[in-house]
Order: sequence, then C-alpha cells, then structure tokens
Amino acid sequence: MRIKQLLALIFITFLLFACNQQKIQTKPEWLTDPGDGAVGSCKTHVKGRHYQEELAVARARERLAARYGVEVSSVQTIKEKIVNDKAYVRSDKEILQTVNKTIVKAHVRETWIDKQYDEVWVWVYPVSN
Repeated sequence: MRIKQLLALIFITFLLFACNQQKIQTKPEWLTDPGDGAVGSCKTHVKGRHYQEELAVARARERLAARYGVEVSSVQTIKEKIVNDKAYVRSDKEILQTVNKTIVKAHVRETWIDKQYDEVWVWVYPVSN
C-alpha cells in the first residue's frame, strides 16, 4: 500500500512540474533591446486578435517615426456604455503628424504573444531604400 502511495505522489509531483513548465515563457531579447528598431504592444482588443496586432504595429511604427524626426501626436477617446449586460464601445483616434521631408519605411521583424497577459508585442525595423 505504501508503494502505491509513493508512486502516486511521484506521479502527481511530476505532473505538476510538467504543467508548470508549460506556463513559463521566456521573453525575447528584442523587447528590452530593439537595436535600431522599435517595439510596440497591445493588450486584449475588443475586435479580436487581428486588430490587436494591427494596433501593436501602429504603435511601434509611431515610435520608430518619432526617432527619425516625424512628430507624432495621437489622442484616443474611448466611450463605453453598458445596458442590460451588453457593452457598447466607441473609439475615436486622432493622429497628427508633422513630417520634415523624411520617409521612414519599416517592416515587422518579429511578433511575440505574452499568453499570460494576452498582450501582443511587435518589433519593427527600418528598411533602407
């Protein structure tokens, strides 16, 4: 009987260890050191993963453009209304840019999804002409 209990305890310990290993995500190095590129992120988006990724790319491009002399100013207004357990969200975004004869082209070099926080991180890098 003791052997069965010991085997069951070892099995449960192994199972818990294996499950815990799946939850650990290693963050990519480019999150803290993007080099000449820029990083943008977006948490859960009301319209789904596609819009979440697009917003992360837009934020990264804004950062990259600001580095190359493009002045970027954006204001976003979000209005939320809840009626009988239904949520209605309206979002307006105004972006003002001042460009001094500077063209900044970029491509997405890598994307990483932080599953624990449902946050998409995007690394964009400038493209030379």
